[in-house]
Amino acid sequence: MRSVSKAIFCVLLAAVAAPAAEDWQAVRVPIQPFEVRDLARRSLSTAQLAGKIVVIDFWASWCQPCIHELPELAAYHRRLEGRSDVALLSLNVGEDRATVEAFLKASPTGFPVYCGDALVDPLELAAFPTKLVLDLRRPAAGSAGVIRFRREGLTSVGSIEARVAELLAERP
Repeated sequence: MRSVSKAIFCVLLAAVAAPAAEDWQAVRVPIQPFEVRDLARRSLSTAQLAGKIVVIDFWASWCQPCIHELPELAAYHRRLEGRSDVALLSLNVGEDRATVEAFLKASPTGFPVYCGDALVDPLELAAFPTKLVLDLRRPAAGSAGVIRFRREGLTSVGSIEARVAELLAERP
C-alpha cells in the first residue's frame, strides 16, 4: 500500500471509529485452512485452532486506530490465557518483520504477533483495523470453519466479547 493510500485509509477509519455492536456484519462465509507465522517464524494453522472461536485482529503500526486498540486487546488476550474455547490472534499486515519488531519493542503488546499478508486477498481485507470472529468448531468439508462476524474500524473489546458470547451460547 502506498504511503498516501495509508494516510487516507487511516484518516477515513478514524472518522468512522465510533464502536457500536450493531456495526458488526454477521456473515457465514466458509474459511479455507490457513497458516501464519509469528515474528520468530513459528507457524500456527487453523488445524491447531480447531474447536475454537477465534478472534482475529488485522492491524498495522502506521494505523492510529489500530494502535489505540492494542492495550485493550492485550488485556483481553491475558483474560483468554488458559481457555480452550476462545483465542485471539494479532496479525500485522503490510510491514516487514524489522519494522514490526521495532514497533513492538517500543510498544510491547504481551501477545504473539503474526504476519497476515497472505490473508489480505482471500479474506477481502479493505480497511484497518479489521476484526473477524471465526467459528472453527464445526468445519465443513473443504473448509476450516466459517467467518461469523466482521467489523472494520475501531472496536471495543466489550463488543468483541459480545460476539464471542453469542457464538459460545450456540450449540456447536
